[in-house]
Amino acid sequence: MDQDAFWELIAEAREHAVEPAGQAAWLARALERRGADAIEGFHFVFARLMARAYRWDLWGVASLAHGGHGDEEAFMGFRGWLVSLGREAFEAALEDPDSLAPHVRKDIDGTPMAYVARDAYEKVTGSELPTPTLDLFAEPIGEPVLQSDLSTRFPRVAKALGVE
Repeated sequence: MDQDAFWELIAEAREHAVEPAGQAAWLARALERRGADAIEGFHFVFARLMARAYRWDLWGVASLAHGGHGDEEAFMGFRGWLVSLGREAFEAALEDPDSLAPHVRKDIDGTPMAYVARDAYEKVTGSELPTPTLDLFAEPIGEPVLQSDLSTRFPRVAKALGVE
């Protein structure tokens, strides 16, 4: 599966559900119908997008959305949510994280998106999804943003969340 096909599936999922959990459920069923190779392809593209979004500036936005609690798990859920918004919003956020202001809300959780391929693959094959080797010591891209600087660095997101 290439990126265009991946984003087309995400767009279709968005037509069926607004929230990431509903999108994830729809995606899992759609991928199950396509088979193991499509599921692996989806997973590969998803993993690459999650890696592209593994950035300090986006972690700062996630921290704002989670009331200052920006742990690794919450950030994974945030990045899954970011993918669930679709290609245009995803690419815009990489260019300018403050562009997420129209979409952001408190306690965003796109965690179900991270398990779409795994769950679909297990259902189709009865075995675990092969996963790429991850660098467990990888640092997010860019420079960390101090907690005290988040609302000035991302003013539109802060305003949308009611954070000063």
